[in-house]
Amino acid sequence: MGKLQATENGLPDRMAAAVVHTFGAPPMLEQVVVTTPGRTQVLIKVAACGVCHTHLHAAHGDWPVKPQPPFIPSHEVAGTVVARGQDVQRVQVGDRVGVPWLHVACGYCEFCLTGRETLCPSQ
Repeated sequence: MGKLQATENGLPDRMAAAVVHTFGAPPMLEQVVVTTPGRTQVLIKVAACGVCHTHLHAAHGDWPVKPQPPFIPSHEVAGTVVARGQDVQRVQVGDRVGVPWLHVACGYCEFCLTGRETLCPSQ
C-alpha cells in the first residue's frame, strides 16, 4: 500500500479500507480518501475493527433495502480521535474511543456506563 502522505493538518490524505463493490464478492483492500469530520463527527485512527453479521449481510445484499455499492462495511472500531468537528464537546483529539454497533447513545446515563447502551433513552 505504500506510505501515506500527511496533509497540512498532519493527517494522511488516504487510508486503507475494505470496499464492497459487488454483492457477494470479497471486499477489495483499497486506499480511499480521508474525509474531514462534519460539525458533529470525529475522525478516528482505527487500531482495531470488528466484522459482525450486519457487515456480512450488507456485503451480500441480503436485505430488501440494500446499501449502494461501493461502500465500506464497518461500524465497530476502537482507536484514537485525530480530528473533531466544531460542535463536538465530549471527546478531545487524543482520546481513545470505541464505537459500538449502535449509531448514537449519550455515553453518560446509567445504561451507557454499565455496558447496556442499547437501553439508553437518548439512542
